[in-house]
Amino acid sequence: MTKKSDLKKILIPKLSYLFFLILYIAIPANGFTQELKDNQVLGKTAKARVAVEQAWETYHDAALGGTLASPEIQTKLEMNLHKSRALLAEAYDAEDRGDMETVNKMIREIMQIKHEVITESREQKR
Repeated sequence: MTKKSDLKKILIPKLSYLFFLILYIAIPANGFTQELKDNQVLGKTAKARVAVEQAWETYHDAALGGTLASPEIQTKLEMNLHKSRALLAEAYDAEDRGDMETVNKMIREIMQIKHEVITESREQKR
């Protein structure tokens, strides 16, 4: 009976340690937090890139279809679209530096430009 109790005294702490070690490794909050943050940032910049592409496509459809409201609006939209590309490049640079505040700021501006371009591209000639 003492051999069993001695075995339990040895195995239980070792198994408990192994169990908590596995939990520590498996829970992202402990060992993989930076990797998760990186994936979230990549998701943001990827969405911003898609937003820029979508704004350009909507603009091109309207410009080629001759449905833009005026030449002044066309010029304004082109300037904003070029600005959104520049902002996207800045967001990628800020991402490489780890400057999340700048990344978020650039993405907000890109999304605002996208919204304006799409709205004004869909506005019909008067």
